[in-house]
Amino acid sequence: MTINGEHAVAQHLQLKNAVGPNVAYLCTAMEIGVIKAFIDWKVFDHIPDEGQISSSSLADMIGGEQELLDLGPDRGGFPDAHAQSLHPLHGSFPAYLALHGFSSPKHAQVTPFGMATEHPNENVYEIIAGDPKLSKEFDSFIGRASKVFPMNGVYDLSWMQKQAAATRDRPLFVDIGGSNGHALRDILKDHPWLSAERCAVFDRAPTIEHTRANLDDSITSIQLVAGSVLDVLPSPVQGALIYQLHRVLNDFPDDDVRRCWKSLRTAAAPDTRVNVVEELLQANRNVAQDISLMLVGGKRRNAQMHAALAGEAGFKLNRIFPDTYNDCSVLEFLLA
Repeated sequence: MTINGEHAVAQHLQLKNAVGPNVAYLCTAMEIGVIKAFIDWKVFDHIPDEGQISSSSLADMIGGEQELLDLGPDRGGFPDAHAQSLHPLHGSFPAYLALHGFSSPKHAQVTPFGMATEHPNENVYEIIAGDPKLSKEFDSFIGRASKVFPMNGVYDLSWMQKQAAATRDRPLFVDIGGSNGHALRDILKDHPWLSAERCAVFDRAPTIEHTRANLDDSITSIQLVAGSVLDVLPSPVQGALIYQLHRVLNDFPDDDVRRCWKSLRTAAAPDTRVNVVEELLQANRNVAQDISLMLVGGKRRNAQMHAALAGEAGFKLNRIFPDTYNDCSVLEFLLA
């Protein structure tokens, strides 16, 4: 990527013109934090008024990380409802960089979000779990977000039917981060041959407790299993035919994603498939969302980045199923 002064001004105007007044305010709050960080690190001092400089060269000049400069064209706005809760973090962003260098978070326990909430050694899920109000709001948002990406018409599960009938003692479909179970409910409705008793929602303990208390009557027979995908998976969800990670991996830095894939590799059977459902990194994207993810320790990745991390644990990317309506894709992984 190349950067010049005119590019920075165009980015600013495009953002302001693309959103309404409320979202523009939130974007401005975040923008202030970014500009402050750029001033602190003398980024603007090295951007030419005329001509261009590569982001890699600029990163070398300031002693920072290139990926923070590769923000690319912006469509503007916050598609995620929870982004409104992030705007107070703009003040912690420069402070985080001053302490940890001009780089994205390397560990989920060390993030701008943790600094802003006075929990500097906890990840976003631990912080949310410790705040009942925030936890309730988070579960509500995730529950609504589960409807954003319907699998029907995007990913064909028919290949499972023969294998499901041939095995009786293993889980078939484990929805990791499945929240209220609505995504799994829709999958069961679209595939009546799937046994609900052999399907599971696997999520953090507070979410499972909330889901158990408010479980949709149509899916009371599914398994609800509490735990963390960063740890060894509990026995009820080991050896599944499919593990689905629905908008999970983008919440974590690379090292934690490696832990996730290692956990899945330990739990996987020889014919296990892992479906990663995420909005992929692309040139024409929402940069405000990239920054929002970084504040809590996450990042968006393209298919090659996901495949590289999965490959370290012994998985290979088999197929990509895009859903252009929702800007998401299903990445199907098999054991290598």
